Amino acid sequence: MKLKSFDLNDILTSPWALWLISIVTAVLMWVYVTGLEERAYINLKFTCPLEYRGLDSQAILRGKISEVDVELRGPEEEMMNLDYNTVKAFVDARNLLPGKRYTVNVNVEMPINLTLVSCFPSQTTLDIVRQVTRLMTVETVLPQNIPEGHYIEGVEIIPREVGVKGAEDDVAKVGSVRITPTIDELQAGEGILLPVKISQSESFEGSVIIEPAQVRFRGSIARGLPRKRVPVVVRLAGKLDADYEVRSIVTDPSEIQIEGKTEDLAKVEAVDTEIIEISAMNKDSVIVSPLRQPEANGVSIVNASSVRVSIHLSEVHAEKMIRGIPVELRGTDTPHNWQCSPSSATVTVEGRPSLIEHFDPETAGLKVFADMTNIFMTPVTLPLKAEIMSQDLFRIVRTEPQNITVNTKAVR
Repeated sequence: MKLKSFDLNDILTSPWALWLISIVTAVLMWVYVTGLEERAYINLKFTCPLEYRGLDSQAILRGKISEVDVELRGPEEEMMNLDYNTVKAFVDARNLLPGKRYTVNVNVEMPINLTLVSCFPSQTTLDIVRQVTRLMTVETVLPQNIPEGHYIEGVEIIPREVGVKGAEDDVAKVGSVRITPTIDELQAGEGILLPVKISQSESFEGSVIIEPAQVRFRGSIARGLPRKRVPVVVRLAGKLDADYEVRSIVTDPSEIQIEGKTEDLAKVEAVDTEIIEISAMNKDSVIVSPLRQPEANGVSIVNASSVRVSIHLSEVHAEKMIRGIPVELRGTDTPHNWQCSPSSATVTVEGRPSLIEHFDPETAGLKVFADMTNIFMTPVTLPLKAEIMSQDLFRIVRTEPQNITVNTKAVR
C-alpha cells in the first residue's frame, strides 16, 4: 500500500492554514503593541508660558493669562529628557483690532513625536485696547513746612517732560505728574533723583508706565521772600498796514522772576510789557520795552526793568480773478487763419492787498497765449499759458481753462 504524499505548498495555501497564520500573527502583534505601549509611553503634565503672537505694537492686552497647563504623551526615554523650551503655547493675535474682545484658541507647538493630551484652558478671551504715550510736564509740589522768611530758588528738573504710557482710556485719567521733594532734600542743595508720581482722577483698569520713572531735581532754600518765574506778555497797539501781518513775537528773556508773599504770588500769572505801537511798522523790529509792575500788592519784579522784544512781520498776499482775457496764438505767421475755443480765459493773480486792489491787466502786461510752433494739422489741443511783466509785484496762481482747441477758420 502506497502512502499519500503531502505538498508543503498545498498545506500553507490551504484556507485553514492561512486562517491559523492570521490569527497567530494578530495575537502576536496585539501582545507586542500592548506590551510596548504600557512599557515605553508615558504622560507628562507641566505649566507652560503663554505667548501672544502677532499683536499690534500699538495695542496691549487687559486681563491676559500668562500660562497654561499642558499634558503631553510620548516615549518614556524622550519624555524624561524633554527640553521644556521646545514646547510653546501661543495665541495667534494677528489682524485683531483694538477696542474689541475676541475668544481665541490656545495652540501648542511640540516635538513631532509627542502627542498633545490636553491644554487647560484651551481657549482665552483677548481684551485688546489701544496703547498711547502722552508727554506731560513734571510739576514740583513743594513741602508746606518751609521756614518763615525762606523761599525755594534754582529749581531745575531734568527731563522736564516724561511719557505716560498705557491704555488710551487709562492715560486719559492722568491729571498730572509730579515730584515731591522734602525739606531735607531741598536743604542739601544738590541734584537728586526723585520718583515721578501720578495724580489720577479715578483708578486704572490696567497698568500705566512712566518713562523715565525718575527725574533729576535741583533746588535749594534761600532767605527772603518767595519767588517764582512767570512769562512775559507783549502788549501791542495799533493796526499794521494791510500788506503785513505779525508772524512772531520773541521776548528776551521770555520769563522773569517776581517775589512777594506766597498768597500774593499766586495772583500773578504773567508780567506785561508797556504798550508797543505797531501802526507804522513795515519791517522786522527789535524794541527794548519797559515792564509793568504786577498789580498784586507786595509783588515786585526781581533784577529786571525791561526786555528785548523782536517783532517779525510777513507780507500778506491776496488774490484777484481777471476774466475775459483774449487768447493769443503765437509761433505762427498767420494767426488770422486760426481760431481757438474758448477764445478768452480767466487768470487768477496774487499780490500784496494794496496792489492787487488796483490791478490793471494792461499796465501789468498780463497775456494769455498758446504756442502754435510746428503745428500744421488741426484740430489740435494746446496748453494755455499766461505771462505777466510785473513779476516782482504779482504772481500768476492759475489759468482757466488749462487747455484750448485750435482749428482752421472756415472759408466763406
